[in-house]
Amino acid sequence: MAGISVAAASITQDVIAEAALKILELEGPDALSLRRVGEQLGTSHVTVYRRCESFTGLLEVCANYVAADFPLVPSDMEWAGATQARFEAAYEMWAEHADLVLLMRGRAWQGENIMTRFYEPCMQTLLGAGMSIHSAAKLFSVLHRMTIGSVILTKANDWSPWEARKAIAALGEDRVPALARVQREVEWSDLRAIYRDTLRRLISDLGPAS
Repeated sequence: MAGISVAAASITQDVIAEAALKILELEGPDALSLRRVGEQLGTSHVTVYRRCESFTGLLEVCANYVAADFPLVPSDMEWAGATQARFEAAYEMWAEHADLVLLMRGRAWQGENIMTRFYEPCMQTLLGAGMSIHSAAKLFSVLHRMTIGSVILTKANDWSPWEARKAIAALGEDRVPALARVQREVEWSDLRAIYRDTLRRLISDLGPAS
């Protein structure tokens, strides 16, 4: 591109994504901006703007970069197992980059990598299992919303059993006895296991009849 130095010309979208994700990891979502990415790369924020066009564009570049590592599921896997595997992989990806998910405000990722490695294969599997277009779209939407919601809720609330205990103690156990019992007796540590079980049940309930 005319007017861009050699150093600036070497700053690709992948390079920008790596810098932005490092900022999210070390400084948190409030620190991320086109200007901060430019500083991280030792260039002008104008260079970053030319590659991304906006802050939303920067987030989409990051999302596409992250999704490049989305695992491919064997094509001969049965539909329920393949769907479970893909959404578990999506959960792990989004949980690892929960700050990016929060900044995108739950918007669906639309980059080439997520479309070709997750959305398209998943839809092909559901249709191949005999579901109608509408039924497949409904199942995918439910699973997608549940997955994104699980990641956002856990991250946004920074859930901790200790915080819940403090809230219950402040109210008094006599006012919320059911919640107090749940807090004493239920193990909250494995949120991934809760997600996986919910995912499995939804796939079984909303998928094609056996």
